[in-house]
Amino acid sequence: MFVIHRLINVLLVILPGWVWAQRVGEPLPVWQEGQLDIHQINTGQGNATFVVFPEGTTLLIDAGAINSMDWRTNKPRNIPTWPNNERQAGEWIARYVRNVLRFQQVPVIDYAIVTHFHDDHMGTPLNVAKRSKGGYTLAGITEVADFIPIRKMLDRGWPDYSYPRPMDADSMVVNYRRFLTWQQTKKGLAVERFQAGRADQIVSVKSPSLRQKYPFVVRNMMVNGELWTGEGLRTKRLFPDLSLLKPAEYPNENMCSIAFQIRYGAFDYFAGADLQGVLQFGAPPWHDVETPVAQVAGPVDVQLVDHHGYPDSQNGSLLTSLRPRVLILPAWAASHPGRDVLERLFSDQYYKDERDLFATHLLPEAKTDIADLLPRLKSESGHIVIRVEKGGKTYHVLVLEDRSETYTVKAIHGPYRSR
Repeated sequence: MFVIHRLINVLLVILPGWVWAQRVGEPLPVWQEGQLDIHQINTGQGNATFVVFPEGTTLLIDAGAINSMDWRTNKPRNIPTWPNNERQAGEWIARYVRNVLRFQQVPVIDYAIVTHFHDDHMGTPLNVAKRSKGGYTLAGITEVADFIPIRKMLDRGWPDYSYPRPMDADSMVVNYRRFLTWQQTKKGLAVERFQAGRADQIVSVKSPSLRQKYPFVVRNMMVNGELWTGEGLRTKRLFPDLSLLKPAEYPNENMCSIAFQIRYGAFDYFAGADLQGVLQFGAPPWHDVETPVAQVAGPVDVQLVDHHGYPDSQNGSLLTSLRPRVLILPAWAASHPGRDVLERLFSDQYYKDERDLFATHLLPEAKTDIADLLPRLKSESGHIVIRVEKGGKTYHVLVLEDRSETYTVKAIHGPYRSR
């Protein structure tokens, strides 16, 4: 008996604290100082990523709430809000975030990013009746802010929203701008244009001592086709001068997406929103924006799969350069992921390292198309949490229950060692 107690005491000393705090079948333990948490939230309606940095600064990236009609086909999408339609996606996101922020007396989102102006990343006012005191429709990011204060917004269009063409007729952007104006006036919201190359737009808002104790960097890699070169603040343009193009040839919204990288110690995370890198027949070479960003992003530990794994994403150059150990697939539609994309993600043609793929919400139609590859996925549904331990040397991936608000841990993967 003495030997057993002695062994337990030794294990308590040498094993990290998470082993004793995080268990399958129990709710996710609250964030602790020194941890970097990256939550991929599943609402079945688009992208939403919430980050708690190691000293407590918070960041929300996107808050998707899709239109019930597909703008490409004008047909019903028939994609239900998850876990149910009692609330809109924006409210489900806010409730998830408030649960994560239960270590705060008053929940606050320090920074929020809208990566580009599509409904599955920002929310659409169409077919939504809920309105705010400011007169704008509550959907996606505007609804999240109705529940939790946001201190600073960053997007690719501020202040004129004119690139590559004026967005005055876009109902989502019009509603979003109305939201920004009211929030600036009544709530003191700060708004900035996301600028490629900078590493000082998202920084610690905590005390100098905490900043020094837990330093992290958010590097702005690309936006509107302007790419950081990897040197200082220098950037380069990937798109031709618009004056040389016909309006029909302008870069599309996905190509203008915000891309960024988070670094904490040895840990690296890359997210490129809906960047594309697989060219359609006849498309000019500059439509591939994944290859240029891959040349400066370098190897990472975790990547958020570009464009939900749609067939135009995750080209060989990107995979060869990033070589992610963990891939998070923010799936919500029958086309997520494309079969050819999944084959690339698992292929050792681009890199031979091990890799684990976690999906948030595979629909039955998607599963049918990739049935033989499903056993290789680590998850088919759930909130996905990357929990980086103090100092950034190791991390775990936790899959959480998403059919209720228990946030029970369904699976724990790792530890993974940061590069």
